[in-house]
Amino acid sequence: MTSIPSSWRQLQLFDFTPIRDPNFQTDGSLYSDSSLTAINSTTSYLVIAISNSFIKIINPTDFTVVKTFMAYDLDYRISYMKNVPISSANSNPNLIITLAEKQGSPSIIKLWNLTKICNLSNVEDDAYKFKFLTQAQISNGDNSYPISCFQTTSDLTCVAVGYTNGKVILIRGDLLRDRGSKQRLIYESNDPVTGIQFNNAEDLLYVTTTSKILTVPTTGRNQGKPLRILNNKAGVDLNCDDVDPETQNLIVGRTDSILFYNHINRVQTINFEIPKSKIFRFADNYLLIISHQQEDSVISSNKKKLISRVLILDLLNKHASFNLLIPNSLINHIFIMQEDIYLLSNDGILYKLHEKPINQQIELILQRNLFPVAYTLAQQSKLPKDVLLRIQKLNAEYLYEKQDYDSAMDTFMKCLNLFDADSQSEEINDFILDIITKFKDSGNIPNLSKFLNKLYTLRLADNDHITLLLCCYCKLKLVGELDTFITELNLDDSNLQELNFQLIINLFKECGYFNQVIKLLYKLNQPNLIVEIQLHDLKIPKHALKYIKSLPIDELLLILIDHSKIFLDYCPLETTELLINVFTGHYKPSEESFIPFEDQNGAEIHEEIVEKKEEESSGTINNYRSFLHYLAGLSLAEDVTADPKELQTNGDPTYLPPKPSLIYPSFISRPNEFVIFLEACVEAFEKYQGNLNDKKDLLTTLLEMYLSLHKTKDDDDQWLEKAKELIGINSSLFDSSSLLLISHIYDFREGETMSKEQAGVEESLFRSYEISGDVNGCLEVVKKYGDSKPDLYKMWLKFIISTQEVFQQVSSSDFRFILTKIVDKRLMNPLEIIQVLTENQNDYVTLGLIKDFLIDYFDSQNKEISNNSKLIEYYESESTKNSHKLTELLSKPFIIQNNKCSSCHLKLDFPVIHFKCKHSYHQKCLNDNIIVSLSNDSSNGHDNSDERRCPICSSELEEIRSVRNQQFKSKENFGAFEGALEESTDKFKFVTEYLGRGVMENESIVLTND
Repeated sequence: MTSIPSSWRQLQLFDFTPIRDPNFQTDGSLYSDSSLTAINSTTSYLVIAISNSFIKIINPTDFTVVKTFMAYDLDYRISYMKNVPISSANSNPNLIITLAEKQGSPSIIKLWNLTKICNLSNVEDDAYKFKFLTQAQISNGDNSYPISCFQTTSDLTCVAVGYTNGKVILIRGDLLRDRGSKQRLIYESNDPVTGIQFNNAEDLLYVTTTSKILTVPTTGRNQGKPLRILNNKAGVDLNCDDVDPETQNLIVGRTDSILFYNHINRVQTINFEIPKSKIFRFADNYLLIISHQQEDSVISSNKKKLISRVLILDLLNKHASFNLLIPNSLINHIFIMQEDIYLLSNDGILYKLHEKPINQQIELILQRNLFPVAYTLAQQSKLPKDVLLRIQKLNAEYLYEKQDYDSAMDTFMKCLNLFDADSQSEEINDFILDIITKFKDSGNIPNLSKFLNKLYTLRLADNDHITLLLCCYCKLKLVGELDTFITELNLDDSNLQELNFQLIINLFKECGYFNQVIKLLYKLNQPNLIVEIQLHDLKIPKHALKYIKSLPIDELLLILIDHSKIFLDYCPLETTELLINVFTGHYKPSEESFIPFEDQNGAEIHEEIVEKKEEESSGTINNYRSFLHYLAGLSLAEDVTADPKELQTNGDPTYLPPKPSLIYPSFISRPNEFVIFLEACVEAFEKYQGNLNDKKDLLTTLLEMYLSLHKTKDDDDQWLEKAKELIGINSSLFDSSSLLLISHIYDFREGETMSKEQAGVEESLFRSYEISGDVNGCLEVVKKYGDSKPDLYKMWLKFIISTQEVFQQVSSSDFRFILTKIVDKRLMNPLEIIQVLTENQNDYVTLGLIKDFLIDYFDSQNKEISNNSKLIEYYESESTKNSHKLTELLSKPFIIQNNKCSSCHLKLDFPVIHFKCKHSYHQKCLNDNIIVSLSNDSSNGHDNSDERRCPICSSELEEIRSVRNQQFKSKENFGAFEGALEESTDKFKFVTEYLGRGVMENESIVLTND
């Protein structure tokens, strides 16, 4: 009985063909010859040994005999025949090695070239046995024991022979090239040797006997002792061992199992209970097993029927690829010919085992619904992806029909890796849609989420797939998967840039996954939305405030504009501090990056404590200095006189602060914090000289807040004092109309007065004081606004002489002050002053009042006339001298006494050039300087190609010309002249100076220095 392991499946992946000898029962029979002793094949021929020492070379195509020759003497019997594989050492495809033995004589090994043998002609039959390539004799004592096994290496450098008396002889040499060989006994025991196999990787020989399995080295000396005994409890039957060509492991077949040994110990066991007569390892992973069994005959129970079972095991995939019973025959020989396995039975029938094409194998396996087996074979055979995809689809559909949804989904997901996304985009889209349709039921949502996640991982998911995946996660409450998705989300991926994030955010919010929403928004860099959720949904303003302190100024400002009112309601003082820092340019993001979705539970408890503390403090802090005390950790009673500047620790602004008016609406119902904010901004504007218009707006708003607080808190006059102090210090910065309106609303008399003064009603104010007879009030108005309104000085002069009572209240110094201002500002000349004083013909106004004034005025005028006369005389003298010199230069010769060059300062030698300016030059020195002179002249628009000039004096002359040119040009700019004349205090002097610059002269007059 055959007992294959239960996990092994039985398949029929080989075709079985019996081939009867075409010359059966004739004198020329081939492999059915009863005298056949060995059979094998080469690339081109089938070779058999018959009649002890004869070899027949047969054409395997039509089984015709190509050559028959005698290889040994007639009394020798060819026991073994092996082909020599093609390798780097052997390029001949038709080499075969034979071993013949004769009792009492040494055994003989011969190497044959069958191609050469077939081409021989005119050779006597007895001579063929001498046409071998190499021959070697093997001696084993008296040669009375037969050979039990024979093995060679692929390059024929080693040949091993095992005997039934327990000896193993190793022959080393180069048999391919007939360079001689040596033999030695490498193992000896009392147990018959049943098998030998070479381990080429370790240079050793596996030896099996009837009781042991051992290894023997093929190099060095071992005195017939084994290297290692792999098994000393059980041996191996004859022909039941082979070696794996890839791993070089020994394969041993026993009745109940198949064992695998490496050169050290046993490595694997396959429980396979079947009597084994032969095993044969071939191809990549196949093991052929021949089992000769006897079964009871149907005709008579006393008779046994002989059966040969042929099994082919796939050692890699763990299944039986072929199983066949051949009745009434024994398989004596196994060999490979043209990649097929051939079995020769004792009745002379040759059985051919041909592996079916892989496509046929796949179809056979699929018919039995063995989809994993089919897929594995297709993979090993490197079939196209479309074949693999078809197998996986069939497998998945089969599992789905069986309602094994989990396994079906796993298989469907494997299909995704087999699509060619470029060439089969439409097909894969249909496949994905079909899977989503199959698993859309609520019971299959976990599998659907797995599939969609696989799509996302393989970058096959579109926006709808990703959205559906997140819906599945939300439905299944897979918070961990949502977190993983958001964490691994790559926003640089072009496939995700158009994802409907707003829909996803709304989905998360509807499901209550606010923490995940914040994580997603944090990755999308949407701090405004994060804060909105923290404030309105999670109700954790303190946590939100801590988060926004880590943001850049641009993002923070947008958030504060939208949400600062809520922050002020919950965290007034901390928010006020932040607003002050932002709008004074001192904000710096927190050095430690704050993640908005961590430790929220702890944040809520912490917020309650902080908010309680702020509520206790916010009622007592109503100005900037108290606020700085609070930030510095001081009590309000400590250091009350300290300047707020001393308590500030911030440095200079690091950016251009935004306009404070942006945040004003947030301070509704928070007047104390608003005052603190405004005072801080005013302080910063004063310190860093901010925008004047913004400062005016700040001061106006702050004044209104002071007056508003004073009106709502009647018993607290500190706000009124602050308002008075504010307009007193910054009177010039208040807009008169705004100040007047605010003062009228809040009944602020000081503000009304200042607004009238600023509104250009100084004359009206003076008139009001004049009507009431308030001399000091009038004098105060004149001193305060006289410089900006000079007419007040004239009005004051007329007022003080209007009546004797008023005149007597004015001191002489005040009278002197008004006269000085009138003269300095050229409002009236002395004659006009006298006319004003005498026009009323008052007795109390006498000329003596202005006597000193007139004396001083006449003295200053006399001094000015005297100085002008002296200047005129000096200018006339200088003009006369210069005119005389010019006349002499143009009309009279003069003597030049220079003896050195004015350029190189060396002694003059001819040729020499002299100038009228009394500078002299070597001609060569002048030529070096003339280029510079000409370039300078050409830039001024003068053509001086025929004119030589003194290099020293030319620069001075050019400066004079440049000044004259500017003077000539200035007469064309009438607008500038008119503006300067309007601003001048002495217009006659300005006009005379302007004419003195020569603007009326002819521009054609030029200066020369020939």
